[in-house]
Amino acid sequence: MEIVFMMTGSAIILTCFYFIVTPFFSAQAKLAEGVVEGDGRLTLDQVYDAVNELEMDYLMKKIKEKDFLQLKEQYQLLAAELMKQESIPRKQMAASKSEEAELEILRELQKLRKRKGR
Repeated sequence: MEIVFMMTGSAIILTCFYFIVTPFFSAQAKLAEGVVEGDGRLTLDQVYDAVNELEMDYLMKKIKEKDFLQLKEQYQLLAAELMKQESIPRKQMAASKSEEAELEILRELQKLRKRKGR
């Protein structure tokens, strides 16, 4: 009977040890993946996150109002610039798609005209 208690106790201890140690190894793997996958470009979400962190620091009185306003303005300008950069390729893509659609329509019209002309 003592062996059953020893085995059960060992299993419980090993399980607890596993659950305690596992997060340390999985966190390092996730951090490493994030570093490898990132292409070094700043995204709009990252800028918004930085502004939110900045506001939290200001509300907790960690930074002065002057510094807060200056940094917030810089982040807002950066966000506006990123939004401009993102909108330019979208406009070009939309223009190229509309041109492709027009060309396809013209091709179809030419095919129909040839069929009727026969």
